[in-house]
Amino acid sequence: MKLQIKNACWLGDDGWFHRGTIRIANGRIAKLESDFAADAPCGDEIVVPGLIDAHVHLREPGQAYKEGIANGTAAALKGGVATVLDMPNNRPPIATRELFEQKRALFARKARVNYGLFWQTTDGGEPAPATAAGAKIYMAQSSSLPAIGNADALARIFRAQDLVVVHAEDERRFFHGVEKSVKGRANRLGEPRPERSRLGRDASPYLNMSHHLRRPRAAVLAALASLEIALRKTPKKARPRLVVAHCSTVEELAWVRKMKRAGYDVWAETCPHYFLLTEEDYLRRGAALQVNPPLRSEEDRAAIYEAVKNGGIDFVSTDHAPHAPAEKAAANPPSGIAGIEWLGPILLTLAKRGEISWKRYLELSGQNAARCFGIADRGGIREGAWADLAFVAFEKSAKTAREKVATRAKFRPYAEFDFAARVRAMRINGQTAWSDGRARPGVRGKEVFA
Repeated sequence: MKLQIKNACWLGDDGWFHRGTIRIANGRIAKLESDFAADAPCGDEIVVPGLIDAHVHLREPGQAYKEGIANGTAAALKGGVATVLDMPNNRPPIATRELFEQKRALFARKARVNYGLFWQTTDGGEPAPATAAGAKIYMAQSSSLPAIGNADALARIFRAQDLVVVHAEDERRFFHGVEKSVKGRANRLGEPRPERSRLGRDASPYLNMSHHLRRPRAAVLAALASLEIALRKTPKKARPRLVVAHCSTVEELAWVRKMKRAGYDVWAETCPHYFLLTEEDYLRRGAALQVNPPLRSEEDRAAIYEAVKNGGIDFVSTDHAPHAPAEKAAANPPSGIAGIEWLGPILLTLAKRGEISWKRYLELSGQNAARCFGIADRGGIREGAWADLAFVAFEKSAKTAREKVATRAKFRPYAEFDFAARVRAMRINGQTAWSDGRARPGVRGKEVFA
């Protein structure tokens, strides 16, 4: 397969915009012919590298009704995402070689974008498969497997793994009596007892508060302390690369800075909801914004956003965690925000506004994730790289906020965000995978660690 895209305006690896011709052969960028370069977009339509979302939960196998691989990767295309790394807390969790291979086979058949899969580690510390993105540690239970919080257990796992992503909330610090005490307070004050948490502005403030207070900041601090002890116990040559997932607090930013200065191979990820939303949005909008870790204070949001703009955060993922609308409307709603289809438009809008530089956009949207996880030849527009291309339109009032929701969660977490960009089309490995608001049938992604 050979093709050429003429009169294209693309964002190169140097952070500059180039105008000219992109030549593609056998799914890769064969040649870039540029006769113009500028530090700003050369029009209202540009081409950027397909994004890498290094943290998603597509819920298949086990709970495909919540999303599923085919539907979730269609939502990824809508968001400009060309590669996803899927987490292992399925039902059952992906913690055996057999289950890992079964999941790989599902993705090979169904994924519309490129993909890699995580392995859920246990206390025994069995090494992740060679084709895994890395091992995932949950310090708060997220599947049928128990949480891992003890520093000695963490150190055993570190010695067995090359790369670890950690959910850094120590569940031993959770307060499980909050919901009962908050309901009791409402009754003592003669206020209506909440029976269920509904979506929208009329959501029960008591149940929402109970989730937020049940997972306090102290759980994060305890997790970071255990991780530091475990890293120090692990011989330098045996230490893995450690990614702190979905950073949401000032303390996590400070800890990552400290550990990097001390020479540890530590990386920081965050998600759009932690720099665009706060606990006030959660209390106002209800269970739809219930997420783990919970949304934080305005001070935390501002600090995370500053780190996104100027360093401290290495890359932005979505932690795309969809649930069926009826589940979110239930009396005991599950936690998770589905956001993959808005990742590209959010970061592109920030760059278009000048809130982040275009060089920083490249780092956050794919370059750093590719470096961190060792994803070869993706995350940039350069000769020899795979032709994962997002065709973007800038608009004064983007249609992104009004388009039909692709994810089965059927909820817009960023309905109040002023979008200025939308993804018009996508090429995955050179093939047109998304155009005219829909996924093209028959186009499949590649496994990035095969």
